[in-house]
Order: sequence, then structure tokens, then C-alpha cells
Amino acid sequence: MFPIADENFSTERPYVTYGLIITNILIYTINYFTGDSLNNLFAFVPENFLLGIEPWTIITHQFMHGGWAHLLGNMWFLIIFGDNIEATLGKTKYIIFYLFCGIIAALSHMAFNMESVVPTVGASGAISGILGAYIVLYPKNKISTLIPFGFVRIYKVEALYYLIIWFVLQLVFSIGDSNGGIAYMAHLGGFLGGVVLIKLFGGKKKKAIRDSLYTWENRYDKA
Repeated sequence: MFPIADENFSTERPYVTYGLIITNILIYTINYFTGDSLNNLFAFVPENFLLGIEPWTIITHQFMHGGWAHLLGNMWFLIIFGDNIEATLGKTKYIIFYLFCGIIAALSHMAFNMESVVPTVGASGAISGILGAYIVLYPKNKISTLIPFGFVRIYKVEALYYLIIWFVLQLVFSIGDSNGGIAYMAHLGGFLGGVVLIKLFGGKKKKAIRDSLYTWENRYDKA
């Protein structure tokens, strides 16, 4: 179930979301061409954090990624779901909300991996928090989704069902992932953190001004 677009209610540009995407891409590019030199300073290591070593990594790891696929996948989810949450909270609250969700995600991962010295990187915990906020505020929004049932077709799925399926899959994967490599507990913790924090941050639902404003079908002029 690969998301293509969602329903939007605002025509304002989500500049904070754009800024997050650009920052993540720039940091990954620098790290890539310097032989992963930034990982030593900015990746989150659970055991080190518990010992008070490099405490800033609980934030900086959110801007690090382990590969191009990891980066692009996270940024795609961010641009699909982040714009509505940014417009709802406002730009200042949105960036604070985003970072707090990332912190909760890291702590959730650490709670199950206290002795781990494996560096943890990625924005997926913070983005999972955005998904948690989305399911609270916009459960009825339609998500244009690629679903391969014998052949590839775009379906419009309500966000409530799409995100419940996403959450259940993360839970199943976390149980079956014996080899590690993906911080599923960070995904789950970030999502639940977003569900709670969006209420504390005063997020209120806004009505879409037009059905599927940025759907796949409307993104291009047809010649």
C-alpha cells in the first residue's frame, strides 16, 4: 500500500515540511560523500544516551539516514501527510511537534534496546508521529494508494483504515523481526506519541476546501 496523495484543505505552501525535506537531503548527501563521517556525532546510540554520552543525538538522529531508499521513503511520507498537520498547527508548533515525536520514538526504541550500541538513524519516528496526528484529525480523508491486486491500480482509502493497517503491520514486523535493522518500536512509539501530542498541541480539524486537491490525477496539466 504505497500512498500517492491525500486530500488537502489549504493552498498555502508547507514551507516547514519543505525545509525538513531539504535539510534531510543535504545532510544525507554530505554524509554520503564524507564516508558516513556524521554518524559518529549525530546517530543515536541507546547505551551511550543512557550513560549521558552525546545527548543531542536524540534530536540529530532524526536528520540522518542509512541509505537513499531509506531517505526517499521517509521524505515521501512526510510530504504526503505533513502538509495538513503543518497547516493545522502552524509552522512553529509543527516543528516542535515533529521533534518531540522523534524524541518519543527514540525513547521507545531505547526502552527495548537499552544495551544496544547500534547507531539509530532516521526521520521515520517523527514522521510516524505525524501519521498519529493525521489519524486523529483527518480519519475520513481519502489517501490515493497504489495497491497491487494482480495489477497495479490506484484506490482511495480512508486515512483511518490506511493508518490502522500501517500500525498493525509495524506491530507484526516488530514481533517477527529477530535480526533487527529496522527500529519498529520507534515507529510505534512515534505514532502513539503523535496521537497524544496532537491533543496537547491543540490541533483542530479543518475541512478540505476541495476534494483531493493534490491527488495524483490533479498534479499535472493534461495535454
